[in-house]
Amino acid sequence: MCMITRKFYLYVSFASLILINICSINVSYSAEIKDRVVAIVNDGVILESELIEEIKNISKGPKINEYSNLNDEQIIKKVLDKLILNNLLIQATKRFGINVSDIVLERGLRQIAQNENVPLPKLREVITSKGLEYSKYIEIVRNKMAVDELFRTQFYSRVYVTTGEIDNYIKNQMSDYDKQIKYDLTELVIIDEDKKLSQKVIDNIYLELETLNFIEIKKTNTNLNIEINELGQNTVDILPDVFVKALKKISKGKLSEIISSPRGYHILRLNNISNDSQVFVTEYKVRHILMVTDVMTSEEVIKNQLLKIKNESENIDDFILKAKQFSSDKASGFKGGDIGWVRKESVVPEFSKVMIKTPIDTISDPFKTQYGWHILFTENIRTIDDTDARLRKKAELEVKRIKADRQKNEWIAKLKDQAYIEIKDIQY
Repeated sequence: MCMITRKFYLYVSFASLILINICSINVSYSAEIKDRVVAIVNDGVILESELIEEIKNISKGPKINEYSNLNDEQIIKKVLDKLILNNLLIQATKRFGINVSDIVLERGLRQIAQNENVPLPKLREVITSKGLEYSKYIEIVRNKMAVDELFRTQFYSRVYVTTGEIDNYIKNQMSDYDKQIKYDLTELVIIDEDKKLSQKVIDNIYLELETLNFIEIKKTNTNLNIEINELGQNTVDILPDVFVKALKKISKGKLSEIISSPRGYHILRLNNISNDSQVFVTEYKVRHILMVTDVMTSEEVIKNQLLKIKNESENIDDFILKAKQFSSDKASGFKGGDIGWVRKESVVPEFSKVMIKTPIDTISDPFKTQYGWHILFTENIRTIDDTDARLRKKAELEVKRIKADRQKNEWIAKLKDQAYIEIKDIQY
């Protein structure tokens, strides 16, 4: 690490005061210092003024706790290391040809303004009120967006996650999910603490359950000591492990296998299963016909054509024939306009709005989207439990993030190793 002269050290000691909420710095003091190069990073440099500015900004950022237990010299090193890494990453974005256009930048600024709960024109005022120069802030945002795009294209979009990796992650890292599942159970217990009953007797009881319920089993087997217990709703953390293992193999309304215990033999009926985090989604089985305008065909003509098709289609078979004949969407048109089961989030808002309000076995009026003019036919509507699918998707994204982060960190380590980095002594 560089040697630190008394004058610079005294200045940096103000950073320590910042960390204990003394947030004023003698800016005129720093103005006396002539700007110098404190580090060379490949063909780039880091200036002393940049280092000092970053130290001053510690108190303005959300990560102030990162520095609260560090002494002055450690603060300087940590801040300088971050500046060097940022410089290397910006250089990498240029080598990979990643540029953030003004349109993309504006989109990012709009998101920042939204997070600050202010309109975009007011963002400059918010930023300058925090003591930041707006033009420098814009440059920082553009560079950060470029680095994020570098990571996305080179790591996060390239990671492949296997089914086994998802299963293992759910098993090992998402165990709390199981605790949210509630099993509504009824238990039949054949009490046999001395284990005098033969396996054949127990098996016959189980076979009888194909046609008889628990109460009928008890009535027809008066020679046996049978209990029926309404266990109600239970979570896995309060059920015996053997019960949990058996329940994993059955679905709602089914019976468990025979479970042996010191008390006897248990058979569980799973009356219901619920989850506080359950997610149900509505899906629509839809067909559509798409028509688009051209130099010879106006929107009014297309609307009239679609109305004609609607009026001439008395049933789904008519609609299928018309879709094959007239639809500009050749992929679905080949299948009679069929686009399968879709959710409102998976189609454009205009299509979604019409799809939701169109009853089953009904053809909509013509409507317009960015793709052209449509009519749609709703074949069916269903509600499905999407909990497991969403759990697996969440697990997939987390596994992907972990794998991508690992690859990214290895790449960053190599980037540093292969770079020319020279830390300058700070002399006055």
